[in-house]
Amino acid sequence: WRQRRALPPSAGRTPRDAMSQIQNHEAKLNPVERDETIIVEAFGARKCPKLVEQVQSEKLAVKRNALSVLCGEFSNPMSIRGCVEAGIMQVLCDYIAGDADDLTRERASRALALAAWDANGRVAMLDEGVAAKVMPALDDAVVVVRRNVLEALVNYSCATIREVRSIVGAGYPTTLVAKAASEVDEVQPLVLKLLYNCIKDETGLADALGASAVETCISLLDSGSTEVRKESATTLSFLCFAEMAKMNAIQGGGVAKLSSLLTDEAWEVRAAAAGALMAVTTTDPGKKAIVPANGVEPLINLLQDEQRLVKLNVLKTMANVAVNPDVREQLKMSESVLPTLSTLIEGEDTLLAKHATIAKAAVLWEP
Repeated sequence: WRQRRALPPSAGRTPRDAMSQIQNHEAKLNPVERDETIIVEAFGARKCPKLVEQVQSEKLAVKRNALSVLCGEFSNPMSIRGCVEAGIMQVLCDYIAGDADDLTRERASRALALAAWDANGRVAMLDEGVAAKVMPALDDAVVVVRRNVLEALVNYSCATIREVRSIVGAGYPTTLVAKAASEVDEVQPLVLKLLYNCIKDETGLADALGASAVETCISLLDSGSTEVRKESATTLSFLCFAEMAKMNAIQGGGVAKLSSLLTDEAWEVRAAAAGALMAVTTTDPGKKAIVPANGVEPLINLLQDEQRLVKLNVLKTMANVAVNPDVREQLKMSESVLPTLSTLIEGEDTLLAKHATIAKAAVLWEP
């Protein structure tokens, strides 16, 4: 067989193919300079340090864009750690507390709120004394900034008592009580949540009570916001573990307002109100106050509530107030109380059964 001679590489190509090859391999012009405002991720270990450097840029557009990228990166715990090591906490504090640009403060405060979800972020906030540094932002003219800072502090103070004490040490409790009464509805729940965390510390509790926290919470029980009603009742219940707070709540008309919330449309509010009544009615004046407040009948009705937490708090409150002879008689005369308690005792929920047993024994007690 005759072997065919191999064709040269250029054989069979068209002029168009040749022109395409020339264009692909021709000398190119220098690349166009990149727009500095476009934040490009650096490679490897330079990623976080470069981003922190860009956040500190003197050019407003670069700074804003870098903060926006920072917020996105803070969904990654490794990025939070890297940026913390590069010194981001002090930068954020400086922007939040004193930058003239509204959007810069908004994005910096958002980044802080995201960092507070992470353990490394919370440790850095504690080490840098962030709570004291961002306190001026509670009076920021921009609602979003105030909300972000409060969210950051709530997240920060949910971990351990060390973080709570750093907030209390910065003087927050007194300020929060004043803020709870004056803030807009969308921010008030966060103020109350942070106040709740502060009173986990004895000094925080004393400071809050000294600033009339009980009276403030009672005044907010009438709020048109469901979240505000819920958080004010929750905070009031925690405050009322202190004896002085219980008496303040009773004397300030708290029992009547809490009793009215037992019929609230939102089950979270009903549960919080029943929990606060449980705390208040551990005292004899509280057991007496629930009768003129018309709180017994709503308690009876809530034994049928679909929500477990509502029933649990109602059972505890009922066991408290049944010590009052007038209340005990009203509970005995009810057609639904004893049968419902018996049903709960025989039910599968052991916790409800336990407290239903205690409540039934209190209702059936004879002197």
